[in-house]
Amino acid sequence: MNIGSTSSLNDTLLRLNQAEQDDRLKKLASAKRINSAADDAAGLQIANRLTAQNSGTRQTEQNLYDGLSLANLADQSLQGVTDGLNEIGRLAAQAGSGILNADDKAALQKQVNAITAGIKDQIANTEFAGKKLFSADGSIALGGEKAQLTLKTSDLTKQLQDGGVFTIDLTQADGVEKALAAVKSSTTQIDNQRTDIGATANALTSAARNLSNQNVNEQAAISRIADLDYAKASTELVQSQIREQAGIAVAAQGRVQSEQALQLLS
Repeated sequence: MNIGSTSSLNDTLLRLNQAEQDDRLKKLASAKRINSAADDAAGLQIANRLTAQNSGTRQTEQNLYDGLSLANLADQSLQGVTDGLNEIGRLAAQAGSGILNADDKAALQKQVNAITAGIKDQIANTEFAGKKLFSADGSIALGGEKAQLTLKTSDLTKQLQDGGVFTIDLTQADGVEKALAAVKSSTTQIDNQRTDIGATANALTSAARNLSNQNVNEQAAISRIADLDYAKASTELVQSQIREQAGIAVAAQGRVQSEQALQLLS
């Protein structure tokens, strides 16, 4: 009977069981099945690739929703400009009444001037995150690598100026006719712009929804690979603790028997 080797074997088994318990406790604490390459080297690489991919998906989705907010802001601003143009058209129609004298038309012109000044201010102050939306002809890139869309922009002040909106003068003989023509032309142009913005907003919503579904699927894949099955891990921990207690009991009994054997031999 090799008493020393039996005791050493028991101690080794206890140390291995303790290391196994420590590993399971670490996994339970982190909620991760894979905490290092030693746990699952291939799984770790796949999970890391999916995580990097998912980061891009989530950020692009956020970018798209930011773009949707920008498009909604641009549409609301154009609605305000349209409201102003409609009011100018109403004042022009009122100025066409034959019962108004020169003073009456001058009063209407003051209202037109106030409205056009308000339109200019609204255009100048329409911005998103510091970016002017109607200061120049061009486009704004929205989204990201996984979904790239563009929103057309225009120099709206120049557009209205060229359309004659800012030079309306109801006190002139042909002022009413020119005012109504300018309002009609400019309103049509703005309606066309709003149509483009609406189409872009719908595309942004659709792209964001698709990326949201992709995000859910990617997260689920990462979870299946890297996340811990708590029920299984808890059961394994209890089993390991039971083995440890049994091992301690066996080791203690072995030491008692070893001491008794030594006493008999001596």
